[in-house]
Amino acid sequence: MIRSATRADLPRIVALFAKANDAPYDLAVVAAEKCFGAGVSGDPVVRVFGDFGGVAVTCGKSLRILAVDRDQRRQGVGSALLRDAESRGARIVAAEAGNYFTPGVIMSDTATIDFFTKRGFRETATTYNLIADKLPTEIPGDVLRTTQQTRDRLLAFIEKEFGRIWRFEASNAGDNLFYVEVDGTIAGFAAHDANNRGLGFFGPTGVARIHRGRGLGGRLLQASLADLRRLGYERAIIPWTDALDFYRKACGATVAARFVTLARDVDSAP
Repeated sequence: MIRSATRADLPRIVALFAKANDAPYDLAVVAAEKCFGAGVSGDPVVRVFGDFGGVAVTCGKSLRILAVDRDQRRQGVGSALLRDAESRGARIVAAEAGNYFTPGVIMSDTATIDFFTKRGFRETATTYNLIADKLPTEIPGDVLRTTQQTRDRLLAFIEKEFGRIWRFEASNAGDNLFYVEVDGTIAGFAAHDANNRGLGFFGPTGVARIHRGRGLGGRLLQASLADLRRLGYERAIIPWTDALDFYRKACGATVAARFVTLARDVDSAP
């Protein structure tokens, strides 16, 4: 009844996502990325229930996606897919660092939160997604776009200062990766369209601790937002952050959604 999916199943998965998505963003647009894009833990596993009554995607400890056809809910489809996912080690809902669709379950989706809490999951954190709808037109002159010659040095900086997960995510940004230097040394970076490509997501971004307080983060943000505008986006999504004041002051961003992270202890799983 539950089987592994392949890329040949993608058209039917996309069709399911189009009518089974409870998140505030278009899951169908990023279906290939979410189903078959690697995560920090390696390649994902995609499982289909019956004749596409539901789909679950796991990667390592993360349940990346769980989608059930609205006409087949309350029939045990989601529960069966969740048990199957847990049997492979999945313990965290949605919030997969490095390849996330959302940083958790949106707070307004009480039915999904109730589904997981009844099955032993608990709230571990909350966070916000913001929206910036006034995108600048100019990239600050001191902000540089990465090139083939600078990419490895920049990715090494990101890993050293912020860890391998941000390096992994930034490495998927292609040319949508900016940095600034101070006295010839990389001091900070910003990426966009690295995750959830096609939806206008900003990040990750960071400035080395010794260079903070100089306005570098704001200029890097402006560069990425201006580039998103160049790419045709009318707004940008700033995900998985609690830096509300910074983004409000830097680009007028406002809260779009609040999310709750749900997780289950290993020893409480079936």
